[in-house]
Amino acid sequence: MSEKLKMLKPSALKGLLYNKKVIIPLSIFLAFVMWLVITTQENPMRERTFTNLTLNVNMENTFADENGMNIVSDISSQKFSVVVRGPSYVVSSLRPEDLTVYVSAATVDEPGQYKLDVVASRSSTNYEILSVSPSTVKVEFDYFDTKEFTVKADAKGAAATEGLIAEAGIVSGIEGDILKVTGPRSKVNKIAAAVAVCDVNRVLSETETFDAQINLLDEDGKVISLDNITLNAEEVKVKVPISKKKTVSVVADFTNLPGGFDKNTIKYTIDHAKVDIIGNPEAVDKISKITLSAIDVSSISLSNKKFDVTPKLPEGIRLMDNFETFEVTIDTSGYIEKTITVTTVKAVNLKSGLKSSQTSVRNVKICGPKAAVNKITAELLTAEVDLFDKAEGQHSLSVVMKFKNYKNVWVVGSYTTTATITKK
Repeated sequence: MSEKLKMLKPSALKGLLYNKKVIIPLSIFLAFVMWLVITTQENPMRERTFTNLTLNVNMENTFADENGMNIVSDISSQKFSVVVRGPSYVVSSLRPEDLTVYVSAATVDEPGQYKLDVVASRSSTNYEILSVSPSTVKVEFDYFDTKEFTVKADAKGAAATEGLIAEAGIVSGIEGDILKVTGPRSKVNKIAAAVAVCDVNRVLSETETFDAQINLLDEDGKVISLDNITLNAEEVKVKVPISKKKTVSVVADFTNLPGGFDKNTIKYTIDHAKVDIIGNPEAVDKISKITLSAIDVSSISLSNKKFDVTPKLPEGIRLMDNFETFEVTIDTSGYIEKTITVTTVKAVNLKSGLKSSQTSVRNVKICGPKAAVNKITAELLTAEVDLFDKAEGQHSLSVVMKFKNYKNVWVVGSYTTTATITKK
């Protein structure tokens, strides 16, 4: 080793000192060592200010947290400054996220606004916090409630072309038209109505849908700010139906008619003989009358001639007067009733290889015009029984009455016969 040093001549040492590849890294290294010695040995102190820090609210294990209160104030927009002091090498390496600015909700015991002290916490004990600015902040707390409102549509400026009607708007985008509003109790309690508002401001010739916004209104109709309010609807729309109105007649209908019976022979009156309908223009144009639910003819008698029945409305059509039922009164003037025994009982649809016998049908009440009923005898009335899928044995079955040559007489009530089926 010593012999190698001896071999290193002064000229070689001088060459190393003037070699940039050696001297530059060496200088950097020596500078770093000197800085490290100074900062660690002499330990200079410095101050540093952090700005634009946001505020946190500590609500853990507080009355407010346990009783469902929340923050009403907009604390996210408030910014704070913190001054720290410590060793230069420590303070220089700090980042804003190493500091936490917060207030405690420990003193909050009822809704209201509180002036709370602002505190800053540090990430280590190698430095100290000198100050926080501002040192206090006002924070409002309140209970948060959820209430439900039925949303009504407000299609501003909607009109229809001549001959058509612009109906009240229909809200969509909210399940069941029920809006759930969550927010501070003091604010939610002021809400009197929820409205989906859209600006139409033109004449419509057909149904259209528009984007809408939710407005919460107080009792005076003033709009309530949506600050700190959460709604269960994001995209709300309002459909403006364009409809047509028309006046049509109302007619009664009848079922369970005897074979050959002409229902046009039944005279009646209806408490609302004409009604106004409204709906899709194309559907309205196709309608000339509204037919009521059918009345069972067998239920009509001299003592039972008033019936409450519902209208049968095509899809997209409704009554403007919203009648739920109509009263139909059968005109039985000039009608009489008569009781006879029907001896002619005819079986139909009997399986091959079988035969049947049926009992007479007694006390059959018939009703109709006096002249026609007086002429009817047992021979002019047949009871028909359907034996489809019936096997051997005795069966009690309903019968259908048929009149010969009479289209305006009916049987009051329902009747049965006993059919005995045997092999041929």
